[in-house]
Amino acid sequence: MIDALRGRLREGSIEFGLSVLVALAALAVASLVVVASGVSPTEGIEALVDGAFGSDLNLAGTLSKMVPLTLVALAWIVVFRAGRFHVGFPGQLLIGSMFVSIVALKISLPGIVHLPLTLAAGALGGALYAGIAAWLWAKRGVNEILSTLLLNLVAVQILAWWVRGPFHDAGSPLPLTEPLPESARWGTILERTQLHWDIVLIPLAVAAVAFLLARTVFGFRIRLVGAGERVARYAGASPERVGASAIVLSGALAGLAGSSLVIAGSTPAMGEDPGFAIGFTGIAVALLARNSPVGAVPAALLFAALTQGGGVMEGTVGISSSLVDFIQGLMIVLVLAATTLLFLARRRRRAGLGPDATRGAGEPAPRAVA
Repeated sequence: MIDALRGRLREGSIEFGLSVLVALAALAVASLVVVASGVSPTEGIEALVDGAFGSDLNLAGTLSKMVPLTLVALAWIVVFRAGRFHVGFPGQLLIGSMFVSIVALKISLPGIVHLPLTLAAGALGGALYAGIAAWLWAKRGVNEILSTLLLNLVAVQILAWWVRGPFHDAGSPLPLTEPLPESARWGTILERTQLHWDIVLIPLAVAAVAFLLARTVFGFRIRLVGAGERVARYAGASPERVGASAIVLSGALAGLAGSSLVIAGSTPAMGEDPGFAIGFTGIAVALLARNSPVGAVPAALLFAALTQGGGVMEGTVGISSSLVDFIQGLMIVLVLAATTLLFLARRRRRAGLGPDATRGAGEPAPRAVA
């Protein structure tokens, strides 16, 4: 048991070190781009850090952007652990926000009941929309990546019709709903900032997902199915049932992220795009976190700081905020490259080959021991 624990700690340390190296490498390349634009790297980094953490307003903006990123990252982690892959988080986020508007605007309740009910509505909307892809995969064999990608486009059109049609504010020329009541909105922690009490969702959701995956029977089945469908069937677990459940649960987390964008947003009304891109950026957060629920917190903080600081950096030193998109994309590429190299190294080690092992030209390849 001690040897197994040491092995897990060693693997965890390696993966954490890789994530840190990936982030540093991406920032180093970005510094070269900053130099090419005629700005000192030190000046650019100071502007970025100041834009993310330099004042209460900037810090509040960074922390508020962390919430949906963390929730979407957790959604990816859940479905990834079950061996499934889908990209439907943007659509599930939008449908979840649509359900939020129904409960917020059509039901009148005290805040102590209205707010939790609104959150539940967002999670329900995301889960139901993810359930479509789960059913198509489990019952009809439709690839969930393809189905969720197409469902994202459908969700965009549904929400656009929603805020321009039945829930449009007749007194506004913009595609917005009526203002959501205060009873259905998160309270503000710092006045005149974007920081709301939805920040508490981060530790609660991380602890819940970590506990679910590590300490429950359902979490064990998720990990079992993710390790291999054949092994799972021998153990009595249905890959279709467990995989579909994981997809639905991930949709609930994405819908919860959508509810946070709406009822903790900077405007009291909901527009036709609360945060479509966050559904994809959250996947990058999970990849940088090495699919660890706890690791999703610092990874989300980094991405949120880049987004918040990038906007301020453009206004102070004249560096385009598109540099942030470049850094985030480069991180994804480097994470995938590092993951591939780590996988190949582990496979060679398990096959009995060390990294420096060599063979003669005529020697047969060693046979792996079962």
